[in-house]
Amino acid sequence: MKRLYIAILFLAVAISLCIFEQYTVTSAYKEATQYLNTAIEEVKKEDYKSAKETCENLSSYWSEKQKFMTAMIDHGALDDTSITIYALADLAENESDDLENELITAKNQIKSIHDNQKITFGNVF
Repeated sequence: MKRLYIAILFLAVAISLCIFEQYTVTSAYKEATQYLNTAIEEVKKEDYKSAKETCENLSSYWSEKQKFMTAMIDHGALDDTSITIYALADLAENESDDLENELITAKNQIKSIHDNQKITFGNVF
């Protein structure tokens, strides 16, 4: 009977971790995408000061979420996305022509992470 309880406990812990991972990735995706959409609009309006603030806020948010996601996600994809995100504020400060392209790249990288972590038949098997 003790083995059954241990198995049930293990299953409950595993399911809880899966739910936590899905929540963390989905909330990070939604929030980061909002920051990126805001920054893209600010760049289109040529408001680089506001874009820099938005990118700095995104960097802070991402570094906070990255601590949890590092334990759950492929480090290669996460590291590439982090490098892109952390470079955005510098590009905005220098009013770089590449800023909008890098914002779109970061948005695509985050979407890729989100899509690869979703619980789907293809991702499970």
